Amino acid sequence: MPPPVAEAVLAIPLGTRRLVSTALDLLTRPDSGLRSASFYIGFMLLLTVGPALALFVAILLTVGDGAFGPLFDPAYDPTLMPLTEPPGAWAGWLSLAALPAVLGYVAAGVDARILATAVIGGRAEGRPLRLRESIALVRRRFWRVLGAEIIVGVLTFVATLLVSLGVAIVIGPVEALDYGIQVLVGLVVGAPFVYVTAGIVLGEVGVGEAIRRSFGLVRARKALAVVVTLFGILSQLIVVLGLGVGLDTVFRFAIGAGLDQTFPPALGVLITAAFTFALGTLVFLVEAIAAAPAVHAFAALTHYTRGLELGRREPLSVRRPWQPYLTVGLAVSTAVALVALLGGIGSLPR
Repeated sequence: MPPPVAEAVLAIPLGTRRLVSTALDLLTRPDSGLRSASFYIGFMLLLTVGPALALFVAILLTVGDGAFGPLFDPAYDPTLMPLTEPPGAWAGWLSLAALPAVLGYVAAGVDARILATAVIGGRAEGRPLRLRESIALVRRRFWRVLGAEIIVGVLTFVATLLVSLGVAIVIGPVEALDYGIQVLVGLVVGAPFVYVTAGIVLGEVGVGEAIRRSFGLVRARKALAVVVTLFGILSQLIVVLGLGVGLDTVFRFAIGAGLDQTFPPALGVLITAAFTFALGTLVFLVEAIAAAPAVHAFAALTHYTRGLELGRREPLSVRRPWQPYLTVGLAVSTAVALVALLGGIGSLPR
């Protein structure tokens, strides 16, 4: 016999303003359970993305920004300003490090979305999940959520491309307008899919059924779906834009002050590692902010969160200290990334 619906789930308000307020209130509580989950995502990015970023910084500090030419200057003309150093063996090592970095970033994004949904879902029903229970759900729901994200991503890309082309034909290319179109199309296309991840993780169904149910819930409460979707888009835009402005300011200050010529590469690698870990926690924070209203709305509309029981029944077995965090795929990616980092540093000019 399935367990009864938790009283906390029945108490979730269905009013849009109160529901979003309740969801955000959970994120600010000291016992929200988000810290350990954010550290897990930070650990993933540190192992996979960290080596590529560290090698990039080491090359920048050793060879100079001329090593990357047009990356720092769109008007770069190689006939007028040749590279400070012709690309050497370090270019191949950097390309190798980029492979686990890209795969790791994609995997961390999917893991962060599932983990945020599981952690917030457990809190919403008043039965918080332990980290290894949440990670167990991540391992079992990864491919379903990835498949759903690919479907939504392809649809959004195609719709944005078609609308942008139509606008460009009518009034010509306008950069600010293109950005607004991307946000608007993302809202229109993404709204029907807003409950898909919750349907997979909490509703324990496949991708097709989760999409079908999400469309049904959106039709039932259209205004709520629009608010939840808009909230997720805006939260991600604010954090990403803030991070971009901050990094741009730091880079401009460092180059203007000549730090790129005098900063010790070893210290740059260490700072990059710390930054990468912090970036991972930020990735999870963005997903948690976006997921909180959607999870609460899904639970309030369906009164169904039994998908979390899988994590409670079958948590990850922890026989060794690294088992909750390190999978075979992550270990292989880390090994490739570290080999590329060491090889790249060894190939830099002295």
